[in-house]
Amino acid sequence: MSVTGWDDTESYTLRGAGPRGSGDEVARAGGSSLLTRVILMIVGCTLLVGLIAMGVSSVLVGRQQRDALTHRATLVGTLQASAMGQAVWEFDTRAVEAMIRGLMAEDPAVRGVKVWAATGGRGGHGEPLVELDRPAGRAELATVERQIVMSGSTGERTMVGLLRMTYSLEEAESATLTALAPMAGLVFFSLLAVIGMISVLLNRLVLAPLARLTRSAGAIAAGDYRVRLRNSRSDEIGQLTVAFNHMAETVHDYTERLEQRVAERTEELRQSNDQLAVVNRQVMDSIQYASLLQSAILPDEREMARHLDGVCVLWRPRDVVGGDFHIFRELEDGRFLIGVADCSGHGVPGAFMTMTVSAILDHVLSETPDSDPAAILGGLNRMVRAALARGRDNPRFDNGLDIGLCLVRPDQGDLLFAGGRIGLHIVDPGSDKVGEVKGDPQSLGYRRSDIGHRFATHRVELAPGRSFYLTTDGFLDQAGGARGFGFGNRRFSTMLLEHDAIPMAERRTAFVQALAEHQGERPQRDDITLVGFTVSPAIATVSAADASSSQPVHP
Repeated sequence: MSVTGWDDTESYTLRGAGPRGSGDEVARAGGSSLLTRVILMIVGCTLLVGLIAMGVSSVLVGRQQRDALTHRATLVGTLQASAMGQAVWEFDTRAVEAMIRGLMAEDPAVRGVKVWAATGGRGGHGEPLVELDRPAGRAELATVERQIVMSGSTGERTMVGLLRMTYSLEEAESATLTALAPMAGLVFFSLLAVIGMISVLLNRLVLAPLARLTRSAGAIAAGDYRVRLRNSRSDEIGQLTVAFNHMAETVHDYTERLEQRVAERTEELRQSNDQLAVVNRQVMDSIQYASLLQSAILPDEREMARHLDGVCVLWRPRDVVGGDFHIFRELEDGRFLIGVADCSGHGVPGAFMTMTVSAILDHVLSETPDSDPAAILGGLNRMVRAALARGRDNPRFDNGLDIGLCLVRPDQGDLLFAGGRIGLHIVDPGSDKVGEVKGDPQSLGYRRSDIGHRFATHRVELAPGRSFYLTTDGFLDQAGGARGFGFGNRRFSTMLLEHDAIPMAERRTAFVQALAEHQGERPQRDDITLVGFTVSPAIATVSAADASSSQPVHP
């Protein structure tokens, strides 16, 4: 294995190799220099270690210097206290002051000296005998106190005063800096040497081989799948080189057969897409045909207009076909049935339900001579339950409908209304509120529906200009606005009142615009059906009080 690592990872290219990666691409792939980042990390770590070492050294050396200076202050204080014993005993302030000035002149570390004469065998109280100070500076101060003692002729020692000296540790700080300067230089140059050696060895042993691996990987990324690396090392770099060569061989082998595989898969996908297109076309054709069949059971709006003063129909399934439909049946004596129904399900299942319910409704009408809406809804409830009874064993199969149905009798000047979870909205000309005749809280045909339920019939007077509206819950529940709330009954009533003055035929466009403004970009949630109509009575107009009321009728 080469110590430098330059020759053992030399790359080579087989004959006939593809184009090499450009320098810009390699630069983009490589990013910033790994050597630079490693050196920065080494420098940071070594500087941190050096700073910690210098910090610890400064603490230790500073402590030693302060201890030495404090010891010196103690010795000086002891000697000075011994020297001024006779002067203090005699209260010779001049002699004491001369001694202190001589001390402060000889030792600049002394910042202040106080001398007390003993009183009653004790010192350090009251006014000092002599006190000399000079500026202390910013350095830390140390205080030394020594008793002033005088020896008698018999060897007896008597305390005659107290000496207190204040020492500045500035000298210790200066000595600490002086002692650390050579150490700091030595540490700095040692760190530089370590950084240099580590960087050179790291570059030669690790980074240079990695750079060659990077360039070879860039060549493969540029399309040259035949590049290989020579290797004579058994360490991690050598293992990485072996893995790289194995990867390059695998990629080369794979790319040689890739075009053929892609062509085969493309042909399979094309055939699958053709088959899906055929199936999709068949499904869409079936749905479009189901839409034609569903449209066939819907009443002709022009036929409705011949029997009404005005009519407005909005039928919008969520998909191509849906589970909503509206009803119009002409009866004898100018009477007719008009209503809306909301069957369970959407799309094709909903459309099948509408056709099933429409057929059952025709059968119920043939067996209900008086065409009472409540009786029609009761028969429809029973027959839908019976028609769908075969699927009741499956808990997921539960189908039915909500319906609102009106029997309009112009000859008697009224209409009879019965509903299952769908109500009748009434708007009078110039009114500021919308009346509502609620349907029974009972759906038809479901497993939970009461088969013996008797629906209530409500009688409403006809009046010139009075408008009637029947709508499924798709309109009221459509999400929209900033918070995604439903259209709601309040907004629906406001919409009816705002557009009551325009002709009924033009209200559909206004209703569609109001719904679109509320819906915004949100998808349609449910099938939507709205039928509005106006019809005048064929008899004399009743009073306004009677016209605005509705009464339950029990057949």
